[in-house]
Amino acid sequence: ALKASNTDAGDQFGTSLSLSSNGDTLAVSAQYEASNAVGIDGDEADNSTPGAGAVYVFGRSASTWSQDAYLKAANTEGEDFFGISTSLTADGNHLAVGAYHESSDATGANGDLSSNLASDAGAVYVFTRATNGWSQKTYLKASNTGSNDAFGQAVSFSADGGTLAVGAPGESSNATGIQGDQTNDSTPGAGAVYLY
Repeated sequence: ALKASNTDAGDQFGTSLSLSSNGDTLAVSAQYEASNAVGIDGDEADNSTPGAGAVYVFGRSASTWSQDAYLKAANTEGEDFFGISTSLTADGNHLAVGAYHESSDATGANGDLSSNLASDAGAVYVFTRATNGWSQKTYLKASNTGSNDAFGQAVSFSADGGTLAVGAPGESSNATGIQGDQTNDSTPGAGAVYLY
């Protein structure tokens, strides 16, 4: 059995799981993990930020598993629930992580993550593995970011990593079909899916 490197009561290690196609890379989230660390392999011992969330990446060599990385959001905050969803590409080299209560009002890719003007709007963080380890590649927001949209509650990478689908079940537009009017917020909880 696998456990977190900083096991604590209530962290809910195992919230979300994603496995590479060859079974040698596994991402495991703990949505209630409470460290205030940011980025890759930060201070796991801190418990000052309840509900911040974390993701642990494990690798298998022969029959032996080991923890390869401890991942946090670049803008860690309490109750963002980083790790509510995870998705690895087939080769295990790209990982999407949802934080459905993140509250920046940024839109699109790599916007301002320091503004907290859209409560529980949600965000997705994309990490990439290279020979020197893991790094955050992209910070994704909806094109029509709004409070309570829960963007990132579900994420799914295509096998080759060419497409990423992100669910936002709280999104409130009354649009129908493809590329409708995103500016209308008359239908709370209607939901939407975004493709990148």
